[in-house]
Amino acid sequence: MITDHIRNREKYYYLGSDFKAALDFFAAVSGQPFEKADIAIENSDAMVKARPMQTKRKEDCSFEAHRKYADIHFVAYGKEKIGYCDVKRLKLVSYNEEKDAALLEGEGDCITLLPGYFMITLPDDAHMPCICADEPAPLGKMIAKIKL
Repeated sequence: MITDHIRNREKYYYLGSDFKAALDFFAAVSGQPFEKADIAIENSDAMVKARPMQTKRKEDCSFEAHRKYADIHFVAYGKEKIGYCDVKRLKLVSYNEEKDAALLEGEGDCITLLPGYFMITLPDDAHMPCICADEPAPLGKMIAKIKL
């Protein structure tokens, strides 16, 4: 798991061209309003899910992980807490091969992401997105899906 501000994105270009394309996309649209959309990034295999949403209480969220994809969670506006934990410390509840989504149970830690910050999660990184910092509130979030 990696967290940083989008202004430092160049440090992570070594992860590959799709990571670079997604991080550069986030930097280009940072601070701009957006609607729900699925966006293919030009000259890349990366896909971005733009999702204006509402954060939720932790008890209404669950851990997830992916086996074939990395995620880059980017906060455009609002504030989000994301739970994280090594998948080996959690109990697998189910795995949907078609969606590449494992649901897991257990306890982990949380980190708060503010506007302009991103979190990269790899297959060993279970994550629990969309947790409210205080009370449920609007959140502008984009998630890049990077095939590994």
